[in-house]
Amino acid sequence: MARTQHIRLQMQEAMEAQLRPAFPEDAFSLRPVETPEEQMNDAAMIHRTEEDLAAYPDMVYQQTARRRRFARHSAPMEPPTEQPTADEPVQTPLVPADGELYAPRHGGAMWALIALVCATLIALLGYAVLRWHSAYAPFRQKVDIVSQDTIAQGVLIDQVHVGGMTRAQAVQALVNDASLSDMVLRMTIQVDGETWIITPQELPFLRNTGDVLDTAFAIGRQGSVETIASSTTPFEYRYQHLYHTVATHVDLHTEVTYDPATVRYLVGIIEANINRDAVDAQVATFDFAQRTFTFTEDRAGAKLDGEKLYQQIIDALNRKDLQAVIVASSEVITPGITKAELMNSFSLVSTYTTQTTSDANRNNNINLAANAVSGTVLMPGEVFSFNQTTGQRTAEKGYLPAAAISGGATVDEIGGGVCQVSSTLFNAAAMADLNILQRSPHTWPSNYVDKGRDATVNWPNLDFSFQNNKSTPIFLVAWYQQRQCTVEIYGAALSGGETIALETQLISTTEPPADAIFELNPSLAPGTVVEKKKARTGYVVDTYKVYMRNGREVRRDFLCTSNYQMIQQVLEYN
Repeated sequence: MARTQHIRLQMQEAMEAQLRPAFPEDAFSLRPVETPEEQMNDAAMIHRTEEDLAAYPDMVYQQTARRRRFARHSAPMEPPTEQPTADEPVQTPLVPADGELYAPRHGGAMWALIALVCATLIALLGYAVLRWHSAYAPFRQKVDIVSQDTIAQGVLIDQVHVGGMTRAQAVQALVNDASLSDMVLRMTIQVDGETWIITPQELPFLRNTGDVLDTAFAIGRQGSVETIASSTTPFEYRYQHLYHTVATHVDLHTEVTYDPATVRYLVGIIEANINRDAVDAQVATFDFAQRTFTFTEDRAGAKLDGEKLYQQIIDALNRKDLQAVIVASSEVITPGITKAELMNSFSLVSTYTTQTTSDANRNNNINLAANAVSGTVLMPGEVFSFNQTTGQRTAEKGYLPAAAISGGATVDEIGGGVCQVSSTLFNAAAMADLNILQRSPHTWPSNYVDKGRDATVNWPNLDFSFQNNKSTPIFLVAWYQQRQCTVEIYGAALSGGETIALETQLISTTEPPADAIFELNPSLAPGTVVEKKKARTGYVVDTYKVYMRNGREVRRDFLCTSNYQMIQQVLEYN
């Protein structure tokens, strides 16, 4: 470029030396007008390389030849004929090959200046563009980073790096990750040797992967209320958030989703299969003739702590141990009564015998009533009723007329004498420690039991009843034989090997008046006197149950009070 300018400067100086004498007044004011194409060519001359220098003179000649139309004189200039003097400067005109004059040199200098200014402006513009591009490139890079349709770098879900992934790619990465194979629900419950498997079919189970992916995708795409009061723009805040995430990482974790009510339902199914009541051994049969028992087998029960098992399952789900093996055991429930205990304890609990009279009809009635009672099995809680067991004593059943008490007097009636069976049973039941519910004394004391130990009955309103207050059944055996009435009660022996004896205590005595009461009875033969009621002393007697152990009294409990009426003698006459 320097050489090019030097050559052009020499050419301009020669032309100025030639043209100055001809146009002294405006030699330096000539400003040739160029076409746009010529301006472009002049500008291009500035950027010529050294390879173009060889062709440069021809280019200059061509350019100068085009400028001749701007000269003031159209006639060609004649070379000077006179020789210059010593004082005058030598002017050597530069004559082109075609004989035409060059344009004045002053115009080329101006264009060189213009070209220089343009080059400077272009350089400044290029520099400005370079500076603008240098400043814009980082911003464009930030825009590209913020605008990416992927999860921010540095985001981990369940220890799987999902940064730079689309949502679909992140889902696939979580599904394919080997470490997440444990997230498949297959929980094993073992209770007392039985096994249950809980899978998503039994317990619908999901991870909140979608919600966590939403959170991951939102990182770097949201502003903050903190930027409102600061100079940080929302765009810059998002970029800084992404930059910070890359450096520090964000660990997100999915959570287990399940229905606790379904877990309780599943535990209930397990409980229904495990829980069972203990089965006590029972008396299978009782041979009343042989007085022997057979017994069923006992079976232990089981009770599973369902609340504890439920909590174990919930804890495993919450800690994401979805393939946990939970081992539980039920509590053993011991039977209340085992077969061995029944075999050792079932026996005769109590027995009581009373003497009968020689009255055949009365003994017949006693035998019928005893047979009706014998063979009764009374389960725990059940109530025995004498009237219901024997039913109404009628002639159709074989009962005969015999002496009975009615209205304070002795009369014959069908079934007379059965009170001896109920009284004998009363003593046996009290000595077996059964719960006496209903019992009434006779109008006056009986001659076959002590005062306070009888129990009268009468169909249908006067009954004798008691309840089996034991946890085991009792068996009643009763019979009449050789003017004796006997009742035996079989069952579990009393606790501690105790036995019960009945004792009575006389509280008061009321003697009847010495004078008799006379009543007229016209149906009697004249002059006849008949005793209608016998004079009887009244008594008040308390009865106690005395508990004995090894022949010694342990305690005594009040049982009942018997009031026997005082009866004044009544005589009928006519």
